[in-house]
Amino acid sequence: MKTVTSTCAAVFAALLLATPLMAAEAKESAALASCVTLSPQHQGTRVAGNQQILLKDGDAHYRVGFRSHCDAIARSSAIRIETGGQDNQLCPEGSAVRARNASCAVQSVETIEADEYARQARRNRR
Repeated sequence: MKTVTSTCAAVFAALLLATPLMAAEAKESAALASCVTLSPQHQGTRVAGNQQILLKDGDAHYRVGFRSHCDAIARSSAIRIETGGQDNQLCPEGSAVRARNASCAVQSVETIEADEYARQARRNRR
């Protein structure tokens, strides 16, 4: 019985310690609530596996996800982001990433913190 009580106490303590970490992780990203117009100076970087790209536009940072591997970002160094035919329009739904010969529908867009953008971009340079 003492072992069960000790185990339960250990699990409870671990959950209490993990709660601030989970809250911090949740703060680092949030689903994009409405469309944003990206400036012509926005920058992007691929994420390993070509299933996401990271975008930086001034002080704003985004993680853009696709359903699967995106050939448009895998094969081209110049891509466009558009929604409904409007360039530099990034929306939670209906956006696409286009390259010369390919395009990928955007499945998700999250806002992320600058440090998360930097950490992931650094990881992808390796």
